[in-house]
Amino acid sequence: MVSGADVVALIATLPQNNSEYAAAAAQAGAGAIMVGIDKTDTSLPGLFGSFDLMEDSIDSILSTTSVPVGISIGDSRPLIEENWERIVSKPFSFVNMFAHHMPPFVLEDDRVEKLVSIGSGYMLEQVKSISEIEGVTALEAAIVAPQGRNHIFSVLDLATLGVLASLSAKPLLMRTQKKMGAKDVRSVMRSGIRGISVDAASLEPGIEAYRDAITTFRTQVSPSGTPQSQS
Repeated sequence: MVSGADVVALIATLPQNNSEYAAAAAQAGAGAIMVGIDKTDTSLPGLFGSFDLMEDSIDSILSTTSVPVGISIGDSRPLIEENWERIVSKPFSFVNMFAHHMPPFVLEDDRVEKLVSIGSGYMLEQVKSISEIEGVTALEAAIVAPQGRNHIFSVLDLATLGVLASLSAKPLLMRTQKKMGAKDVRSVMRSGIRGISVDAASLEPGIEAYRDAITTFRTQVSPSGTPQSQS
């Protein structure tokens, strides 16, 4: 996910673990995609299942997708080392978990990069400390409380992201949990955010709408993690 100072600037979370959505994200210009397991978000019922239930679908995505693939692990069940070994044996480029769900054995495993999510209840000192931990590749700001999701992106959101970006010792990505237009994305990228993680739960349903949304984000974020120049 990260090579030197470069970070994947556009990561597309799949609404379902299937190759059709993975291909759509790659065709639309995503730099990487994320499959998901053990999610409790009711807006993404296709990601509820355990790794056991999702393994065949994930294997198909890993074998056919042209961009790096990460796995986002939710909190519907505790992650134990036996299951982690099965997950990390797959050719994932990175793993994504909230810091308060991630066991230390995941952080200490150097076989895969870690995109660590920070949530709405984290203190600034905790964010700074997490970003300084060896083994953390990048942070993902997923700071919108459930009651605020899919609302209009605001100046307060922008200011908060700027504060977090200035505190973080590692590249900071933003998860799109609110309604965002092209100008919003450009403003975010100018605030110090290094990339966008597109939350499928914030998009309209259907594969065509999904492809169109990823394409729109791609037009606003350059591969290097800076705003695209506007003609």
